[in-house]
Amino acid sequence: MCFEGLLTQLSLCEKLIEWCEAEKRTFLKQRIEAKYSNLLWLKKQPAKALEIVNKLLGELKKLDDKQMLTEVHLTESRIYETLENIPKSKASLTAARGAANSIYVVPLLQAELDEMSGILCCEEQDYTTSFSYFQEAYDAYESQKDGRAVTVLKYMCLAKVLNDTPKEVFTLLNSKIGLKHSGPGLEALHAIAVAVRDRSLEGFEAAVAAHAPELKTDDLISHHLDKLYERMFE
Repeated sequence: MCFEGLLTQLSLCEKLIEWCEAEKRTFLKQRIEAKYSNLLWLKKQPAKALEIVNKLLGELKKLDDKQMLTEVHLTESRIYETLENIPKSKASLTAARGAANSIYVVPLLQAELDEMSGILCCEEQDYTTSFSYFQEAYDAYESQKDGRAVTVLKYMCLAKVLNDTPKEVFTLLNSKIGLKHSGPGLEALHAIAVAVRDRSLEGFEAAVAAHAPELKTDDLISHHLDKLYERMFE
């Protein structure tokens, strides 16, 4: 999402929330606040987003709205992960999955839950399980023709690199799904995998510099490449 579009959506949400309060449209207000909190997280304002989420969850638990509880707990999990509070992020994701157990979960929401599970497994250095979750998320996004499938495919490559199995990245990129989504993003992960295979710190630095727009603009990839650099340096 472009920055201007994000600001437009935030401004619209703020105006709609004010209107809902004036018109006493409680349920509509909660729906918009759920969207608003996720947009604030995207804008990298986790503290403000968490404030709204905490208030919203208190209201939703009284109503026992499982669908919205699932979505808001997922946003809460994302916020805590951004704040690097992994235990609370895991607890929020568990709560989201618990709420989802009693309802029909649409494929895209299921994909988001699996993607978040993969991210948290990455944080805990369980890269094999992380890859499995990312693969589930990819299948769901791809089935819905959602653009996030490419992002999750990059995360699948990242998990293989972090697991010190860079050769499996080449296999993945030469597979049907890798060739289908070939482009700058996957080329960047390929360059990183080559550097890791060759145990070349110089090659790693060159790959990051050459593909900075693809690697440094994604928080998950950037964060774990910094950690990987430290490992290689040691």
